Amino acid sequence: MTDATDDRNPTGIKFSQEQIDESIRSDYWNHAIRYSLQYYVTGRFATAHHFDPVSANLLHHAVELLLKACLAYDDPLEAIRKYGDWTVYRHDIRLLWAEFKERCAKADPVVPVPAEFDAIVEGLHAFEAIRYPEKLIETGATIFVDIFDVEEPVLSRNQGPEPMYRLKLPQIDSLMALLFGASHANPPAFLPYVTGNQGTIYYDKVRTTLFGRSVI
Repeated sequence: MTDATDDRNPTGIKFSQEQIDESIRSDYWNHAIRYSLQYYVTGRFATAHHFDPVSANLLHHAVELLLKACLAYDDPLEAIRKYGDWTVYRHDIRLLWAEFKERCAKADPVVPVPAEFDAIVEGLHAFEAIRYPEKLIETGATIFVDIFDVEEPVLSRNQGPEPMYRLKLPQIDSLMALLFGASHANPPAFLPYVTGNQGTIYYDKVRTTLFGRSVI
């Protein structure tokens, strides 16, 4: 940091490119966590209202951004700027998850990430294919987004050929807890933002004004 006072910089403070890059890198990490928590809480709300498959798409965004926050904690800005490239991660949480596990294994080879999360990531990623309705309309779908950790449904012999998309909210809760802990986020700095009850209070106030008119 050097001093150089002029009309555009009256304080005379100038930061080096390294300091600027570090600030942007830190901001990305911070915003990725906050975005993730917003998607997570919104996804849980949507799940409770049976807004399928949008609820799963929101939870996919939550996991995606929290995985990117975990990686961004150590990655330089140059690497972070490539997260959105098709040749790197884009929105593929399977690739992000694989990289996350590899780094965890290097950091602590004695305690690997529980293998049970692999299937959860795969199941959640499947919903990315029906993020928009075109494919769902073309191939059909059987969708289960369970609020509780219920038993697997018994499928009928007459079950059609359409693909099945299955998600259990408690499993996503466990995955988010794992990633939030690994992100180096300070809980008191982030969690009050999404655990307060103001959201419920305000939603009850706007519930009756859907589409801009009172609902009787």
